[in-house]
Order: sequence, then structure tokens, then C-alpha cells
Amino acid sequence: MSSAAPANLDSATLAMLGRVAVSRDVPGGELLIHAGDPPGSLYIVAAGRFLVEARGRVVGEIGIGEPIGELSFFSGVRRTANVRAARDARVLEVTREAYDAAAARDPRLGEAITAALCRRLIATTAASAGVAARPPRVLAMLPAGDAPLPDGFAAKLGMALAKRGGRLVTCADAPAAGVGEWLATLEESVTSAVLLASPGDPPAWGETVCRNADALVLVAPLADAPGAFSPLEAFAARRFPESSTSLLLWRAPGTAIAGTPAWLATRPATLHHHLATDSAVDFARVARFLTGRAVGIVLAGGGALGCAHLGVMRALREARVPIDFLGGASAGAAMAAAVARGLTPQETLDQMEAMFVTARAMKRLTLPVHSLLDPRVFDAQLQARYGTLAIEDLPLNLFAVSTSLTRNALHIHRRGALWEAVRASGSLPTILPPMITDDGEVLVDGGVLDNIPVATMRGFKAGPNIVVPLGGSEDLWRVAGRYAMLRTPLQLVRDIVLRRGPSELPSIIDVLSRAMVVASRRTLAENLAQADILLSPPLTPGMRILDWQLGRALAEAAYLSTQVALSDDAKLSALVDS
Repeated sequence: MSSAAPANLDSATLAMLGRVAVSRDVPGGELLIHAGDPPGSLYIVAAGRFLVEARGRVVGEIGIGEPIGELSFFSGVRRTANVRAARDARVLEVTREAYDAAAARDPRLGEAITAALCRRLIATTAASAGVAARPPRVLAMLPAGDAPLPDGFAAKLGMALAKRGGRLVTCADAPAAGVGEWLATLEESVTSAVLLASPGDPPAWGETVCRNADALVLVAPLADAPGAFSPLEAFAARRFPESSTSLLLWRAPGTAIAGTPAWLATRPATLHHHLATDSAVDFARVARFLTGRAVGIVLAGGGALGCAHLGVMRALREARVPIDFLGGASAGAAMAAAVARGLTPQETLDQMEAMFVTARAMKRLTLPVHSLLDPRVFDAQLQARYGTLAIEDLPLNLFAVSTSLTRNALHIHRRGALWEAVRASGSLPTILPPMITDDGEVLVDGGVLDNIPVATMRGFKAGPNIVVPLGGSEDLWRVAGRYAMLRTPLQLVRDIVLRRGPSELPSIIDVLSRAMVVASRRTLAENLAQADILLSPPLTPGMRILDWQLGRALAEAAYLSTQVALSDDAKLSALVDS
């Protein structure tokens, strides 16, 4: 069965198959192949796009020029997955008999098919670290319910799309007949085509939009309460799963973001975007998502070392590098959350110092029953700063990762209280108590499983990702002390009373924090290989994860190094004003 890795057949092979193939139209939403069926025909996508479904989820996409069902066709095994038309599509069907006859006449056909399968296998193996989202070429955009679109919406979005190689298509743009063929031609000439069905358009246009699109974007007024589905929206909901749906929530100038969870409860979507109708920046960001050019930032965990992220963010902002989607683990999640909610790097540094230096939030020991540190001051500081703010109501998309000890898996925070997500992602095992959800799930630091969650970001969106690690996989941890230097209990009490400096031996927090990310560091090189742009800020020698008093100097050094990278890295500088 075909995977997400493209393996287009060359023109000569397509020509040979075309002479023995039969053209077949497949309506959007219809299954072309059923899992468990005996082997049948080989198909080549001539128009449209198909989704590969297994275990109840989409595991791959197949586009124009790619074969469908080739493994079953050649091996004789039963079909292993469903293949469904994402929109109205057309395939070339080649039966076993027709293929055998063609291959007998021209042996080059078998060699060409084999080469295509090998290319697919190579591409699939190279992408095995994580399946990246592929940008849809054609998107259906329609109102949620019966709400009208805001004044000037289509014109502003159309301009933003055009700047990035996309096009907004309205009912007035389409021909009276042959819409399918016209859209197929249009698809080849633009990065993405967004088909807009506005209120008042003929119902037939709305259904045409849905049948010919790979993904759905619902447009809704944030200030309104979610209402009932319109007939067109109900038609679309049956065709597009949550994984192919985005929600665009617009608001009037000067109004606050609030109420997003209610909309997502009735219109589940993988991505949602907030847009102020007077903001060119917001329209540009939405256009980048729709054209597969959204810029992601992935920030690693590392306690106080995470202050380096703030220097990186400061330099990127000053250079006008867009930041569309943020994600991270542990301290990286905390810094990403601050940026996503709109704080400046300077404001975030001030907050970090107030929490960890002035309030000593990570310096309060407790009886070591649930943890080494008392979390109450830390929790209170987080709640005071974030309040009841929900992740859904942030102006930028954000995810944080923690490790579920209940499911032995990565837990991705995309909904709910922001302070709880930050707290869970930074719950250093044994140093802080775990976060426990309402249903009893036990969550600890995300760095236990994935300290640089690049694959998670790649699964959410297409487009370039800037990755900021805090040290490389080749770093070796050595200390000056030796085992014979271990202090006795009496010596420890004396040093604590006399406030003597730290020993040359590692503390329990040093050991635990280092041990925590051993598993994730084993995959660090793999994660970094998935970065489109890698920024590795210099770290302060000897700085430990709780040395927050050194954070401001570290942020300044990271700022200066990122400025150099902006001058030297062509891929990074190309993102400016993209």
C-alpha cells in the first residue's frame, strides 16, 4: 500500500500504462480500495488526491502521478488499508491481464515500475523518524454556521495568499462548466488554491468546493456563540475528518481573544488560527499556514539553560522572522508559552528572575516523600501569571510535551489550562511532584521521552522549522571531583550551616536531571537531523539547570550568536518577511 512518501512514475512509464489503462472517476469521500479485499487492479492517480487509512487514522497521502495498490498488485496479498478519495478524483485503472500483456510487449514497463517502488521505499525509510504533514494543494473554505464573513476578508486574504504563491478562488472566478478540469489546471499553477464558499453563493458551488478540496477551513466569528451547522457545513463535516480540518476565528479590531474552547468543542480541528480583521500580520500568518510555509519554532528543555531561547527569540523578532507555531519540552515549553501569549523576551526574563531568583521557586526543599522540592511557590507563581488562560486562546499556535507514566508515551498538550501544561512539561522526576490530570493520568517532564519534539511539530504542519537545542548529542559530562571525595553526613551539615559553595561532585539534582534525558538524548541526533534550520546558542560553561541568576547573561550571548546566524545562514535570512 502506498505511503506518504511520493514516488511519481516518469512520463514514459505513464504513457505505457495509459495505453492499456481505463480512466475511472472516483467521487470525493468514496473508497477506492477496502482493507482486506483480495488483490485487484493497479491504479495511477490522474487527478485529485487520495488518503491512506489504517487503524482509524490517516497514515499517508497519494497525489498525481503516484501508484495505488501496487504492493498488493505485485505480491498477491490482500489489501492492507483503505484508500479514500480526498476529493473528486480520477485514476487510471490497469487490470492484471492488461498489465501482463503490456509488460510482455515492452519489458521496460516492469523495470520502470520496480524503480518507482524502490524510490518509494527509499523515501519512506528516510522519513521513518516521523511522518511530516504535507500541505494540501486545494482547500475548501466556508463559514461555520450561517455567520457572514467580515468586510474585506476575501480581498485581504487573497492578497496575502498571492504574495506566497497561493490563490483565493470565489464562485465568480470559476467557469460555468468543467469546474473539475479547470481546478486541476489551476492546482498545477499555484502553491495552494483556497476555494471560498461565501454566504449567498449557489449551493452547488459550495458542494463543488467541498468535493474538490483536500482539506477544510471553517471561518467563524470568535465573539459569537457556536450555532447549528448550516446544510453546507454538515455536508463538509461528513467529508473531512478532524485531521484535515482547520478553524479560523476572526475578531473585531481591539477585542480580546476568549471563548475558543467552545468553538473547538463543536468544530474539532487539528489547527486553529486567530485573526484580527485589521491585522496584516495575522492575514500573512494564516496565508503561510494555507500555503504550507508556516514557520515553526521547537525549543529544547534544560531548566535555566532555557533562558538562551529568549535571546534567540529576541534576535528573530528584531529581524522580522515570522513565528507561526511554537512547541517545546520542559523549559522550552515554558519559553514557548511566554512567546505564544505575546510576552517579549525582556518581559519573560523579568518573570523568570521574579519566580526563580527573587521568589526562589525552585530552591525550597521538602520532606522527600513525593519530591525533593516543595512545588507550592512554583505553582502559585505560574497560576498568578497565567491565571485561567487556555492554550486555545493564545494568539499563536502552541504545543507542549510531557511524558505520561500512565500510558508510557508522549503527552501532547494542545488544550486546557496553560499553567498546567507548562507545569506538567517541566515536572522533573523526583525533583518536583508529577502533574496528575482529572482522570488520574500521571505526567512528568517531557524531556524524559523527547527533549526536542521536532517530529511532533512536523506532524502538525508543513513548512520550515527552526530548532533550538541546548547542547549537542556529542556533549560529554565530566566533573572535577572523584568518588573518594564524597562527604560524610556530618561534613554535609557543616557545609550547609557554613553556606559553603557546591562540591566538585554532582548534586542529586544534577544527576537526576542528567539521567532524566538519557533516553531522549539517544535520539537527539535524529531529531536535529529533522530541523530545517538549526540554531545552537553558546552555553555558559559550568551553568547548571537551576542557575537562574545566570539566565540574563546567557540570553544576551544567545542573542548575539543568533544575529551572526541571521547574517550567515541563507535559509534563515530567507524567512524574513516571508
